[in-house]
Amino acid sequence: MTRKRLVVVGGGMAGLAAAWTARRHPAAAAGGLDVLLLESGPQVGGKAQSVEADGWLVESGPSGFLAGRPELTQLIADAGLADDAVPANANAKRRFVYRAGKLREIVPNPVGFARAGILSPRGLLRLLAEPFLPARREGTEETVWEFTARRLGAEVADRLIMPMTLGIHAGDAKRLSLPAAFPRMAALEREYGGLIRGLSAKRGNTSAGGLTSFRGGMQTLPRALAARGGFQVRCGARVTRIERTGTQWIVTAADDAAPIACDALVLATEPWAAAPLLQALAPDAAAALDGIYGPPVAVVALGYAAEVSRTVPRGFGVLITRDEGYRMLGNLWDSHIFPARSPDGHLLMRVMLGGAVDPGVGVMSEHAVIALARDEVARMYGITASPSFVHAVQWPRAIAQYELGHLARVERIERAAARLDGLFIGGSGLHGVAFADAAASGVRCGTQAAEYLRR
Repeated sequence: MTRKRLVVVGGGMAGLAAAWTARRHPAAAAGGLDVLLLESGPQVGGKAQSVEADGWLVESGPSGFLAGRPELTQLIADAGLADDAVPANANAKRRFVYRAGKLREIVPNPVGFARAGILSPRGLLRLLAEPFLPARREGTEETVWEFTARRLGAEVADRLIMPMTLGIHAGDAKRLSLPAAFPRMAALEREYGGLIRGLSAKRGNTSAGGLTSFRGGMQTLPRALAARGGFQVRCGARVTRIERTGTQWIVTAADDAAPIACDALVLATEPWAAAPLLQALAPDAAAALDGIYGPPVAVVALGYAAEVSRTVPRGFGVLITRDEGYRMLGNLWDSHIFPARSPDGHLLMRVMLGGAVDPGVGVMSEHAVIALARDEVARMYGITASPSFVHAVQWPRAIAQYELGHLARVERIERAAARLDGLFIGGSGLHGVAFADAAASGVRCGTQAAEYLRR
């Protein structure tokens, strides 16, 4: 058998998982398989980039991942990183919401909501009525806000779900599709008749693990996969064109290298980057990919001395309701989440700005973004000291927004891809924005590509 070649476009978690999986698939052994990964940026990892400087360890993207997803667990083990994974500190389970001028701890039960002042007596009674409401098993697609307001009341939707959606997706709960963005919530009503009934039935289920990262940050895994994968990685290679010629694909990158011929192709890049590549071959898929919105997000890391650290509760961080007069979506207290994120006694805080509710952040300069983050943190916590460490990253298009109609868009994309022999599409733009979701998508694409090449 002749030796085959697979090209993977995109060096984020999905692309690396695809390349790693295909290279090790039993089908690759028959005749041999060469895998080339092309990444447009200067380094692998996508938005999972970890920056170390003077004792500070800053994440430019995801803070961690939920342990227990089998695809990701296997990748970590195969890359030799099982001993490098670190669970979050116990106090990271404490989460806060900023409402009515105060940090209020979220204790996820009616008594906790009442004590913290998160819900009014009327809002609390509406929440308690949820088990008695009939389930709507069929019907039109709902937004996350519509579903929550219907099941739990508008106060819960506004004061808890809106900020939570911003924290996870940087998205607007009034625009995101519930079955696409939070399929497990939709399943609870479908399978158990309601949220509280479903959560009670699942209490004690340990299939989902706790928040986890790596000693060297989230980029540890992407770097290890690229270094130990047995496939070639070319950074600074922005793909500008793909063509189908006979039984092969031709991939052209804007790095002055010759076009690359390959037998199979995985597009594991962001949807807005994949769209123009498919315009001539699959215009319906290109239009669907281009319709997936990605808002700008700025992440500003601020490092403070020990005296400031004592002014912030020990916990994960705080999300902010939209009526509090702050532009920041929330802030994370990284020193309290994982060990060795800051010099001893110091506080590393990351401020999130922008998202679907504040796209104007995308046109601000780095200086202006840092100034805004510093001013709002000082106002919230009463901090007068200047930070001793500052790091900012601005993502022009950050997290894919699973807005109404997303599942139908994904179906069109995958149906069009299936008509093109040897093409496989994955990444966090389709089936989940979490780190583990991207890994699972990559494993799936790598497996499909290897099996296609064997056939």
